[in-house]
Amino acid sequence: MPEIKVLPEDVVSKIAAGEVIERPASVLKELIENSLDSGASRIEIEIKKAGRGLIRVHDDGRGMDREDLRLALGRHATSKLNVFDDLYSLATFGFRGEALYSIFAVSRLKLTSHRAGADSGYAIEGEGGRVIAELPAAPVKGTTIEAADLFFNTPARAKFMKSDASERANLIKTVEEAALANLGTAFRLVIDGAETLSLPVLPGGMWENLKNRAAAIFGKSVYGGMVRVEGKTQGMAVYGFVSRPDALAATRANQHFFVNRRPVGSALLRQALYRGYDHMLVGRHPACALFTELDPGSFDANIHPQKRDVKFSSENEIFKTISGTVREELLKKQTAAVTMTAPAGESKFTPPDVPAYREGAAPPMPAAETGSLFDLPSGLKAAPPPADWRGKDLSYLGQLAKSYLLFECESGLLVVDQHAAQERVLFEKYLDEFSKGAIRVQPLLVPLEVELSRSQMETVLKWQAWLKTAGFELDQRGPSVALLRAAPALFYFTQQAFSEFLGYLSEVLGEPEKAAEDIKRNIIATMACKKSIKAHDFVKPQEALRLMEDLKKARDGYHCPHGRPTLFHLSAADIARRFQRSGAL
Repeated sequence: MPEIKVLPEDVVSKIAAGEVIERPASVLKELIENSLDSGASRIEIEIKKAGRGLIRVHDDGRGMDREDLRLALGRHATSKLNVFDDLYSLATFGFRGEALYSIFAVSRLKLTSHRAGADSGYAIEGEGGRVIAELPAAPVKGTTIEAADLFFNTPARAKFMKSDASERANLIKTVEEAALANLGTAFRLVIDGAETLSLPVLPGGMWENLKNRAAAIFGKSVYGGMVRVEGKTQGMAVYGFVSRPDALAATRANQHFFVNRRPVGSALLRQALYRGYDHMLVGRHPACALFTELDPGSFDANIHPQKRDVKFSSENEIFKTISGTVREELLKKQTAAVTMTAPAGESKFTPPDVPAYREGAAPPMPAAETGSLFDLPSGLKAAPPPADWRGKDLSYLGQLAKSYLLFECESGLLVVDQHAAQERVLFEKYLDEFSKGAIRVQPLLVPLEVELSRSQMETVLKWQAWLKTAGFELDQRGPSVALLRAAPALFYFTQQAFSEFLGYLSEVLGEPEKAAEDIKRNIIATMACKKSIKAHDFVKPQEALRLMEDLKKARDGYHCPHGRPTLFHLSAADIARRFQRSGAL
């Protein structure tokens, strides 16, 4: 009996669907691209139950007749290819005839369309790749596709989907990208009955619409820190918005790259953008809506099943053009007024400037509470000073550059990085309170607020319940403003620090229900400490001495939570040797 078998058609269709349909956002992306390729001037999207329940896309494009409807649901059905070589000259979004067929294979699908001039529309209904009914429909211009009960017949795949908040964030981001790339098409997104995005086409041309959509999608605070860039070379154009060097962010959350209006996740394009900033990044990240226009034959968008990556025939030329355009425009903006700025937003509350270090000591931290999560290889750690600094009296000498505290001890000079030392003390105090379930929470007189993109807001909200147990009370105002109403009393947040703190949540931790509790506690504590302490604070002598008393009690007083040293020691003999003296002081 042969061991090789030909798989049944229903199994083949489900396997094929797995290549294209990874999650609800994959379905939505394919449906939006089909609508755009049909010439739609308006696309309306309705989502229910994070896309699991329903994804409905209606457009006012060309529509299909009865025969085209039937063919559209078949394997390898496409209006975009005639011969194989057409793959390398496509000006539309995709060739994959698998897409609609694959969506049909894993959902209950209804496809309704009306071609202009026809007496009536037509509809096809089916599930799991099987047509159940064909019937006439009202003559409504364009096409409507409804994909319901996604993965109803592949429960194993459904288990790999993320939380509703994560899936909604991906769905919103898909619409945001499509709206940025297709400025001549209006978009409206409704999720569970509430309008999330409404982006009309405005008079005034491409740049006016790109400005409007960038402000709506990034939020006015991020958009207000962006500048326009444009550049051309032989057969290539680069344009869009990028962050000014003084308006960089802590994460890559607001980076959007497009090739011929197709959203892509290209390492080459990101590296080219970063090269354009040269030394101006300093460990931070630019936001961008950066567009590259090329001859369709000079890149391949079909190397990835979801078409998220592209392969270029001339990578060096593309890299040089993008990095050079960004660098040139940024240098121009440094020597002239910014030519295009966003409208001024409402003023934000800025707390008074207070000393970063808070009074109050905590008992030593038990080793079991922090573990070794932040331990670094020993080669990165400075040799600890003599142990007697903990047991001996210290004489405070003063502060150097508002960053380093100098102490005379019995055996020499102790130099302390006040920022790193404060981080260590607050880190251990916070984890101690957390482990005892006794976090002291401080309500804010005026809540701190940060404007986010809609997709970022969904990502942040999935952490809302857990963060409350960690002492942070987050709230939402409207679809895109996050509010911090209370925080652990140990921490001091500025508005910028709060914004960066939210940005780290999704990038560092991912899904709250999948991260281990000790890892979540440690990383939240580390981020909060990092963001709540300001550098270059003036420290009074009594504060400096109190800090050292608390550092003596810390489980690891030699390193901040990130592994950097908190202090180093110069012995009397070391100092004498530097002055070429034979003996100690």
